[in-house]
Amino acid sequence: MAIANESRQEEHNMQAHHGAGRYVVIWIALLVLTLVTVYTGRMHLPDFGLVLALIIASVKGTLVALYFMHLSEHQGANRLVFGVSILFVVLLIGFSLMDIGTRFRLANPPGSQYSDLQAVDIGANPTEGRTGGHQQLQKQTHEKHE
Repeated sequence: MAIANESRQEEHNMQAHHGAGRYVVIWIALLVLTLVTVYTGRMHLPDFGLVLALIIASVKGTLVALYFMHLSEHQGANRLVFGVSILFVVLLIGFSLMDIGTRFRLANPPGSQYSDLQAVDIGANPTEGRTGGHQQLQKQTHEKHE
């Protein structure tokens, strides 16, 4: 009986439409967050760039789910599922970032912002520009034979 009452209540809530102003405000907030994402994406933020991008994306996803998918108007199980899913996203992101941040430095890929090693570019010679290793080897063997 409680489920039937909840369904009638939600149906009643869905009939009471909100004005377009609410959606315009959310849409403008999403545009601003997108511009912040683009602006910070072009900046070099080695320490907290990934965290900032994930936070902005999570806020944008939450706004879309709450207002455009009307989860803010629902009650009961829908709110519980949404809250638990947000909790697990936060845990997944948090544990992943803690793992990367506390890793042994040499275990990270060379050239990454978390590694002390320089990236290895096989086939590039910094003195002659970008030439392959095979061409260099041919040049060295040709000089030895002359």
